[in-house]
Amino acid sequence: MTIRVSDIFVDAPVAVYQSLALILLAKLYRKKIDVCHHRTYRTFILTEDIQERARIVRTDRSRSRRTRGSRGRYVDLNRVFDRLNCEYFENGLTKPQLSWSAKETRYVLGRFDLTHNTIFISRVFDSPEVPSYVTEYVMFHEMLHVKHQSRVLDSRLIVHTREFRVEEKRFGLYNEAKLWLKRV
Repeated sequence: MTIRVSDIFVDAPVAVYQSLALILLAKLYRKKIDVCHHRTYRTFILTEDIQERARIVRTDRSRSRRTRGSRGRYVDLNRVFDRLNCEYFENGLTKPQLSWSAKETRYVLGRFDLTHNTIFISRVFDSPEVPSYVTEYVMFHEMLHVKHQSRVLDSRLIVHTREFRVEEKRFGLYNEAKLWLKRV
């Protein structure tokens, strides 16, 4: 068996390599291993230094993301962003690049790509059948990712922090949007 590990790990301690090997073998053989190995691995990869290296590598080595533009057939993401930025953020957010997704995915509704400073919204929302408040909620959620940085807590990356969740509920039609999304 050959395993290739990113050059980001070039100066990783031996314990990190050992933990990674045990994690991979456990997955391969569907066995449980002591949580300390996951903690060792995650503690290393979630350090500021390694996260910064990963961002640089993603920026330098990734193919340039082809965005689909912010103007859809029915919805202009720039207008949605500008309105929400004014209403909820006092125009305090710097606008990242906005783009519709390449496909109409119902699995990933929206995504903030920090590396390319881009918010992608699923093309499924560019439809007259989708209430505007639902598309606005998805955009609002992604805008919160722009505002609230992820945190590391107990060797885990927390993307939806407590502050994020509290602020998310400030969206005017939060309950209605969540209910609509559950039905789809």
